[in-house]
Amino acid sequence: MPADNNAPFFSVEGLAKHFGGIHAVEGLSFTLSRGEIVGLIGPNGSGKTTTINMVTGALKPTAGAIVVEGTDMARSAAHLYARRGVARTFQVPRLFRRMTVLENLMVPALSEAAARHAASETRAREVLAFLRLDHLADDYARSLSGGQQKLLELGRALMLKPRLLLLDEPFAGVHPRLLDQIAEHIRSLNRDGYTIVLVDHNLEAVQSVVTRVMVMARGRKIADGPAADVLRDPEVVRAYTGTRVH
Repeated sequence: MPADNNAPFFSVEGLAKHFGGIHAVEGLSFTLSRGEIVGLIGPNGSGKTTTINMVTGALKPTAGAIVVEGTDMARSAAHLYARRGVARTFQVPRLFRRMTVLENLMVPALSEAAARHAASETRAREVLAFLRLDHLADDYARSLSGGQQKLLELGRALMLKPRLLLLDEPFAGVHPRLLDQIAEHIRSLNRDGYTIVLVDHNLEAVQSVVTRVMVMARGRKIADGPAADVLRDPEVVRAYTGTRVH
């Protein structure tokens, strides 16, 4: 990880995504500093996942810039984001269900042309140990519980050795015991220097791990700041409940 944890290295400037007449995201700007852990929240349909898809190359923006360490990546393919150290997970884990847990982890290592099987397996076993899934290494991915699949999805992202990790709904549909484990893994990764953006509807879980929260509503950012302050913001409360706070 870079030594200076305060210098911004990732920024979004005037980002927009239109699907015909639908403006899913409009005029979105924010900056991330190295080592930050940030929650991206908002009601359904606010543009959160569309934003994650754009800043990882899955969707090309209609307008705006996505700057990674000084380079505008807005028109780049997803694999180029991965090479620049940007990795993500998905709301629904995209695992190879007929492959083992260990094999699922080794697939991302194939993105490195010079990757060696032995080194990739060593790295995969280290990730499994960190996630406390090493006892399941030879089980098929399809046999895992929902929470274990979320952990494996996180492990696949970690195999890319990212500098920025974007987590899309890591707590959704997870048993409370595994939810606490996933939250602790996220905190541990952040302590190790990973920059993390966390998207989830479980506001209690989000607040337990992040220091800063950005809120989207109707495709626009409506708040950005310390979690405790943002979650009391009347506009944020109104976006979630549809009622005014007096």
